[in-house]
Amino acid sequence: MSVREHLFNQYFLIAGCLVFILLFAANVVAQQVTARWQDTKHVEPLIEVNPPAVPTVRKPLAIVGGRLIDGRGGEPVEDAVVVVEGNRIVAAGPREEVDIPAHADRLDATGKTLMPGLIDAHLHSVMNNDWIHNYLRHGVTTMRDPGHPFRFYQSLHFAKRPLPRVFLTGGHLDGFPPVWSQQAIVVRDAAHARRAVYDQFEKGATGIKLYFRLPLEYYETITNAASGVGIPVMAHLELVDADDAIRAGIDGIEHVTSFGTALADPEDVQRFKAAVRADYSARREERFRLWSKIDMESERLREVIDLAVAHDIFFTPTLGVYERQKGDEGVEEFHLTGYRNMVRFVEQAYKSGMKISIGSHARIPHAEAGLDYQHEMELLVKAGMKPMDVLVSSTTGNARYFRTGQRLGSIEAGKLADLIMVDGNPVEDIAVMKKIDRVMLNGKWIQDDER
Repeated sequence: MSVREHLFNQYFLIAGCLVFILLFAANVVAQQVTARWQDTKHVEPLIEVNPPAVPTVRKPLAIVGGRLIDGRGGEPVEDAVVVVEGNRIVAAGPREEVDIPAHADRLDATGKTLMPGLIDAHLHSVMNNDWIHNYLRHGVTTMRDPGHPFRFYQSLHFAKRPLPRVFLTGGHLDGFPPVWSQQAIVVRDAAHARRAVYDQFEKGATGIKLYFRLPLEYYETITNAASGVGIPVMAHLELVDADDAIRAGIDGIEHVTSFGTALADPEDVQRFKAAVRADYSARREERFRLWSKIDMESERLREVIDLAVAHDIFFTPTLGVYERQKGDEGVEEFHLTGYRNMVRFVEQAYKSGMKISIGSHARIPHAEAGLDYQHEMELLVKAGMKPMDVLVSSTTGNARYFRTGQRLGSIEAGKLADLIMVDGNPVEDIAVMKKIDRVMLNGKWIQDDER
């Protein structure tokens, strides 16, 4: 054997050993992560990845004379008082029932409505602090991005201006081939699916997002693992039917279009799924064709809604994403009919008692910049929701979806002081939600120069 051959064999042997060691180490780490959480019910408070600083000034602030909508669904309280100390609400209610500390600063809120900060259940932002700061300026004090990787939010740690509380799921779990390869965790088998949940949780995920190419066979494994660590699972569906996903244990359904294949005629569904499997972008048009043909009075529709209600599903319609109006570029009659049916479905879901969550998604076609969330609120009112129910969904309801209701979502003693002051009465006119006068995040007003 030549010296060259000998050296090559030695190199090959060493390289092989290194590969074996690395694979073994990776497997050990994966097993350790799995072992830590498997067969446990590890539930701990879910927190944002960017907790705001606590105010250094602890002097109480009494906000007096405004209309109080506390986020819990009761009648608005006129001439109310809310007392904030540090980053906590210490008292809230009618003026005659609240003791204002003698040394408290006072802020006159006459003519304004004081309510909890808005919570956006579905907002995608890619390394754009200016974008989500703009949402904060317009009253969104908390948001969740379902599906984008943690690395997309590294810029949070270098933010120069206040930002909403940000909750993340990490990259979405998808099947092969993934739709968005840079954002996806491609699930290989059930064991990998379980490890992916634990790994995301270890990194700070407060939910798990399932994307539409993920096969149904992995859903129950994922929901069981997520339940064990106390985080919700939400799904964007195109190829898996909503009723099957619900039975597999998901907690939330993102987008009204996710219900389409569970409601439509089987032949239409088969054509839709074939088109999407062949080209994922086909869904953008084909979902409107599918929805334009759905029988909105069918027994099947009633069964699916009843199933979702029975399983306490949180439903985030994101109507603004699909809103189509006559005169929009490229819009045909099937787009308009499809969207009308989506709106009718949301109305029926709401009237049947389904939990409606509010998410803006991102920039949407017919909304003013930074007011996408408020536009979604208006669309839900047009779909038949009472304004007060929209306000509850945007605060207490979404806090429950996030599993943070013990500290966020309402104005009551002990809760974190995330508040907004609105110029007008949103119970009478939801459009005044665009007139945000002041925003408080964690006990500190967002100043004019920060807004």
